[in-house]
Amino acid sequence: MDNFGPLIILFAFIIGISILGAIPGLKDRKMSAENWAVGGRNFGRWLNWFIMCGEVYTAFAFLGASGWAYARGGPTFYILAYGGLAYLVGYHVLPRVCALGHRHKLVTQADMVEYLYDSRPLGIFLSCIGVAFLLPYLQLQLTALGLIVEVASLGAIGRVTAMLIAFVMVALFVFLSGLKGVASTAVFKDVCMIAAMLGFGIYLPYHYYGGFTEMFTTIEAAKPGFLTFPGGTQNLDVTWGMSTILLTAFGFYMWPHFSTNTFSAKDPDVPRHNAIFLPFAQLALIFPMLVGFTAVIYYASNPLPQADMAFLFLVRDTFPTWVLGILGGAGALACMIPAADLLLSTSLLISRNIYVKGFRHNDENISPEHMKNIARYLILVLTAIALYLSIFHANLLVNLLLTGYSGVTQFFPTIVLGLFWKKASKLGAVCGLVVGEALVFLLILSKMDPFPLGAFHVNAGFFALCMNALVFVIVSLLSKSGKTKMI
Repeated sequence: MDNFGPLIILFAFIIGISILGAIPGLKDRKMSAENWAVGGRNFGRWLNWFIMCGEVYTAFAFLGASGWAYARGGPTFYILAYGGLAYLVGYHVLPRVCALGHRHKLVTQADMVEYLYDSRPLGIFLSCIGVAFLLPYLQLQLTALGLIVEVASLGAIGRVTAMLIAFVMVALFVFLSGLKGVASTAVFKDVCMIAAMLGFGIYLPYHYYGGFTEMFTTIEAAKPGFLTFPGGTQNLDVTWGMSTILLTAFGFYMWPHFSTNTFSAKDPDVPRHNAIFLPFAQLALIFPMLVGFTAVIYYASNPLPQADMAFLFLVRDTFPTWVLGILGGAGALACMIPAADLLLSTSLLISRNIYVKGFRHNDENISPEHMKNIARYLILVLTAIALYLSIFHANLLVNLLLTGYSGVTQFFPTIVLGLFWKKASKLGAVCGLVVGEALVFLLILSKMDPFPLGAFHVNAGFFALCMNALVFVIVSLLSKSGKTKMI
């Protein structure tokens, strides 16, 4: 009987958010292709803010931030630092991306790169890389959802069942409503996430230690040096922290779905406004970290089987079961809504940039409605693939997943220099991308992340990005043709 409370709350969250996401599609059954893909390009400041904010509050916020605090200590603080720099990048880059998208009716990140360099093959190449990193990111959301619901339901709902139920619903509302469905649900999800993180992040340290100061004092006395670099690790030192902050700041807006979300803004002032106010969302990430730090001493004599479960286990062991249901519901939304955005962007890249532009020579004869239908049905196919991999091959893409952030950050020179540097060339972009991605795979799959530089350690993705940018600039300066189009 104790399981019914959390189960009812979990299903209320999952079913409610699915219905909310489907409403735009049910109200407008003849939604145009542009409305479905980029929301009609008329999202105002706060609606677009919530879409962008949704990419801060993912499964990582619940599981990753608290898990890192519990297991690694001091290096976790990089999470607070990179957001401020990322939004500085967004303030200058995203308004130009938005203006370019409106002027030339762009839908995907690959569309933008194709236009900038007047090169369809480069756009297709970028699409293939983007899909390669989006799929494991989608699988991560699925796997995290299964873990959250399994723990929050006290084992009453199995991991596989949870993934099946939730992502069938996600696929359906993305199929029906596109980006408008993601936007309408992102508002509710972000409010729930902020409330849950603030509530638990403040209450638990006071409940167990009497305050934040007392908690950190207790941890430092029990585990000296745990709260500074390298914390509970051997090689995540200050140099690693600085290079990781730069890597994630440069790469934050390089995920392909951020370009599509930016194209949805009604004018360039919208992403500029968002860049000013999004740091408030980043600050909220300190609260799941505080939960993770609370768990350090609480589970000192009985270590958790998996660090990422610190938040869920601590709430389970502290509160009545119905409270765990609320946390599980909020956590489920943290997986479902970003996954919906990922599904949409991945389907657009495959249908528009790989299939239509890569395999259909007469793509000008393909109507927007036909292209929308291809992308919509790909939503169902991609959901099935991600479910299959998450259920039967949970570790198949682990190594690829580890390269995700480092991999998409290699787009930074191609996009940013293409937008702002008149001498950026197509050949430079291709050479830089090849060098950057090759180094990412070589270093990370060879377990050379962090990359040792004498007595210091550097994030392998950041080292690859530096080489990428160097090659890009040198080759572009030597190129005599293929300069980018400026806005």
